[in-house]
Order: sequence, then C-alpha cells, then structure tokens
Amino acid sequence: MEMNDFVQMIQSGKINSQYFAKVGHERNRFLEGKEVDTTVVPREFIDSWQRCRAYGLAPYTLDYRDVDSAQKKELFQTMVRKYEFFLKNVFNIFDLNGYIFKLQTKEGISQFLGKSTLTFMDCSEEKGGTTSSCVCLHEDKPIIIFQPFYYRQAYIKHFFGELHGASAPIHNEQNKVIGALSLLAHKPELSVQAYHLISQIAKLHDNLYLPIMLGYENQIGQIINCLPQGVALISEKNIIKFYNEKIADLLEINGRKHPEHDLKKRLSKLGKSKGVDLEQSSYEIKDDLTNQTLKLVQLVEKSESGRPLSKIERNNDLFTFQQIKGSSPSIQKAKDTAEKIADTLVPVMIYGESGTGKEMFAQAIHSESNRAGSPFVAINCGAIPGELVESELFGYEGGSFTGALKDGKIGKIEAASGGTLFLDEIESMPLKDQIKLLRVLSAGKVQKVGSTTEISVDIRLISATKTDLLMQADEGLFREDLFYRISTFVINLPALRERKEDILLLAEEFSRRLQKKYDKSSVSMDQGFINALTAYKWRGNVRELEHAMEHAFIMLGRGATLLPEHLSVKIQEAYQSRITEEVIDETLEEENEHKFGLLALAEQKMIERVLDSVNGNISAAAERLGINRRTIHRKLQRKESSTTF
Repeated sequence: MEMNDFVQMIQSGKINSQYFAKVGHERNRFLEGKEVDTTVVPREFIDSWQRCRAYGLAPYTLDYRDVDSAQKKELFQTMVRKYEFFLKNVFNIFDLNGYIFKLQTKEGISQFLGKSTLTFMDCSEEKGGTTSSCVCLHEDKPIIIFQPFYYRQAYIKHFFGELHGASAPIHNEQNKVIGALSLLAHKPELSVQAYHLISQIAKLHDNLYLPIMLGYENQIGQIINCLPQGVALISEKNIIKFYNEKIADLLEINGRKHPEHDLKKRLSKLGKSKGVDLEQSSYEIKDDLTNQTLKLVQLVEKSESGRPLSKIERNNDLFTFQQIKGSSPSIQKAKDTAEKIADTLVPVMIYGESGTGKEMFAQAIHSESNRAGSPFVAINCGAIPGELVESELFGYEGGSFTGALKDGKIGKIEAASGGTLFLDEIESMPLKDQIKLLRVLSAGKVQKVGSTTEISVDIRLISATKTDLLMQADEGLFREDLFYRISTFVINLPALRERKEDILLLAEEFSRRLQKKYDKSSVSMDQGFINALTAYKWRGNVRELEHAMEHAFIMLGRGATLLPEHLSVKIQEAYQSRITEEVIDETLEEENEHKFGLLALAEQKMIERVLDSVNGNISAAAERLGINRRTIHRKLQRKESSTTF
C-alpha cells in the first residue's frame, strides 16, 4: 500500500481504532525482526522504520536533541528570513487554529512557528525517527501520519502527547526540496484536514510565493486566477503588476478598454465609499532581489451583517432547476415535485443511485426557495469516519476534549441555520447521532459536544440516499422514527438507463461545456457515437456520461467529429456486443425467409447497420469495417439478386 492508497482508505472511513491496533501490532512485529503486512502499513512508513533501524536508533528512549550548532541555527534563520512574508501570512490566509505549525529544513532542523516559543530541535530521521516531515522530505510528497506510525512512540508521547497530522515539501527556485511544512494536532480526526490544508499551503509557497520573488509573471497570473478572493499585486509606484479574474468581477471591470486604470481607480475609492459590500485588506511583500516593496491587495465579499462572506454563504455557484436537463417523464416528474415543494419547509428525501444528481436537486430546491440567500451546507455522512460525524454535525465547545480548538467549533447544523442542510448518504450516520438529529428536528435546538446548553437553530433538511432506509430500519441500522421525520416528501431520481431519451440531450449539454473548456468549436457527434451512448447501460449514471464525454473530447484531439473509437474501451465493447446480438436476432428471424446462407445474411445485416450509422456513406462504412468499397457493393448486389427468386 502506498500513501495515496492510505489517504483513500481514510477518506472512505476505513481508518478507526481497530485499524490503529493492527498498525501497533505490525510495528511490534517489525521491532521483533518479523515481516510487516504491507496491506496494513503504507510502504513509506515501512521504509522509514527500516532506515531508523539501520541508523541504530533506539525506539524507546526519551533523549531530546537540541540544536547545538550555531551554524545550523543561522542557516535555519536565514531560510526563515528569506520566506518571512510567506510564513507570517500563512496565519492570515489560512485558519490554523487548533494546529501546531512547524517548519523543518532538509537537514532536519525544526522550529514551531506562530505563537509557539519552543526552541530549535534536531528532528532529523537519524535523531528523531519516523515523523511525517522526515518521510515527506525523503519521499518529496505530502504525508499524513497518526500516532501509531511514529518509530519513537515513547518520545513523541512524552514531549507532545498524542500527535497526529501531515507534512508537505516546499522547494526552491530550482525545484529542489528545501524543507517541509507540517500541521500537527492532538486529535486524529484533524489529520485529514491537515493533509489537505498543508498540501495547499506548500503548493501556494511553490507556485505563488516563489514566482513573486523571481518575477515569473505568467506563472503568478495563472495561480492567482485560481484563488477564490479578489487579488491584485501593486508596485511601489502604484502600478498594477498582476490581478486575477475574481477582483475584476467584484469591481465590474471585466471587458473594459483600460482595466488596469479602472482597477487602480476603483481600489483608491473603495475605502472611502459608504455601504460598500466588499472588504479590502493588504499585505506588504519585500522583494529581496529588487529591493522593492510590493503590496498584495485582497478583496472579499461581505454578508448583510458586514462581515466577510464565508464559503458556505457564497451560493452563486449552486445549481438551479433550469440547469437540470432532461425531457423524459420520470425526470420531469421529479423536477415538478421538487419545484412545488421548494418554497416550503418540509423535509425532503431524495432517492437515487450514485451519479443521478441528488445534490444537484438539493441545490436547485434551495435556490428556488425563499432561503436562497442563506447558507446551503452539504455534508456527505459516508465520507466522514463514524466517530467524527458528531463533532462535524453538532460542533463542540472549546476544551471539551484533548486537541479541541480553544474557541470551539461551529457544527454544520448551526452553520446552516436560516438556510438548508443537505445530508448525503444519510444511511451512513451512526445511530447515536441519528438520535441527536431527531432532537434537532423535533425541538429546533442543537447541543454542542461538551456543552450543557442548547442553541436554537432554523434549518430546512434535505437528505439523500441510495438504499432502502426502511429495510435498514428492519435490520436495526437506521431509526424508523427518524426516517418518517425526514421523508415528508420523497423524490425518486431515475437511473440514466431508465431515461434513454435524455442521453443525447445530456451529451449535447456536456459537449457545449467541453467545447468551452477545451477551446473547441463546432464539434459534432457521429451517428455511431450516438448509438454507442444510447446502447450503454450507464452504471455510473449522469456522472459517468459526463466523464465519458470528457474522455471522448480528449481523445478527439484536433478532430471535429466524435466517433465511437473516442469512447472508452468498455463502452465500445458494450456497443459492439449490442450490435452483434441484434444482428444475430434479425438474422435468425429472416434466415427462413430467404435462400441465403446464415453467415452471408449476418454479414449483410452488419453492413446495413454500419451504413445506417454513417448515413449511407459507403466510403465511411468501408473504412469502419476494414474492407473496400467494391466488397460492400458486391455483397449488396448479392442480396438483391437473392431476393429476385
């Protein structure tokens, strides 16, 4: 198992206390000189354990290694000074409450940053053993770690207690690893968030900060266009050096003849305007190469209360009913029902297989309701480990458990108050949390973990599942009383194979989007391509169709017509199998009516099929069949002559 496999296991909820016990068992086996199960312990940690043993490192000692070399300290401080702007502003850009932020150099010298005043430490693998930062530096990739994977267990627990988290490498302008950034926490459930967060921070360093220092204008332009905030970089002489699309949208200067001039003008007036719905902040960047000071300006939208809008509150990108394509009776019925109940407060249950668009419907219901301007908060119960669902949904008070954030955490239910809460894969919610959710729906109150008081909340609940919840209730896996509470209205989303008339409609919609994405124009679909789409059973439903269309666009290259061979192998094989079955059926039906051999008749039927798919174009049919035009003419004439008797 590699680190990527391990991360997927975590995200699928397969990592729990039983798994950690297995890791502990495998570590003991390793220390006894026995072989380790590679399906339990990721390869990266096994390799590190082996290196630690080769160093002669004792796994149970508590010796602490301070950095006793003034030269090593100076090298570390030089690195910190070089990247001072980035390291300081990490705390402004990202919410790191509850985490320990650490920088470790390639040589193993470490220091905790931010509010921590801990001294330098020699955390190299030779001295400290297996850690996420050491493995990250050796592998040059992000690493997530839990307590059982440390080689020096007693050492970690003695100085830090339970310690989990993740690390990601950072690089210099030659793309060489210079160190690792780490986010560490005392609670294992924070490791997944730490992994994604530290990966983003490291990428931001490599792709945003370094290009600013080195003046790589093209690179920085591409990166800042990906940011959700409006960003502009301004020189000492008040010249706009870079700005992203978001800030142009916020200030409504897109398409202007002189956008830089208009941007400068709007920014200068922004702080003086009354009632403005944007909040402006700025940071200074010292360019050591040119000795200039650059100003990084950031714009974010405000809510009605005047505070910056959170991601939860930005509903501009939610789907609407107009964006849900389909003319089949089953999808029209689902849309009609959803539109009728959108502006009510009744709980809604959406049934459908994976990929049928359950969250799309939930977003459309919210967008059509009188809560459209309020939060839409979605949570996939199946993507969160069972033991973490409670704190994610209901939140917790500060200090309620080891590793809890000092100020506590707002749960998804409280965050959705005034708006809509969407619970996908609700069948995965643990029974104990189902009881608490029932209380929220009955009394309109939520109680955080570690709190003795309740908070009033006002949510509209939309749930989704692909399973029979009543059958789950019969098996004791789902509360029957909760089922009736959340399913006042039930919307059934049909599988794509049950609404074949919508396949072409959806394919055309995806084609329009992909033409914009890949900068193509006038891409058409060959009849054989369409036949292949409609013949396939689409186990993954609309999501699979969307992916199939993108696969075809990529394989199309510079062409202008999508053909069956642009589809994936399994779709092509299914299409060929379907054609063969139909040809055989037709051949057997007609064989007794003509004095024509069974094999010849089958050949004839296949030629007719291909000719239909290319609108009678004999040259195109010959190319697809791998035969020449004269062969097709001869076989067609043979059939005509056989029917004259």
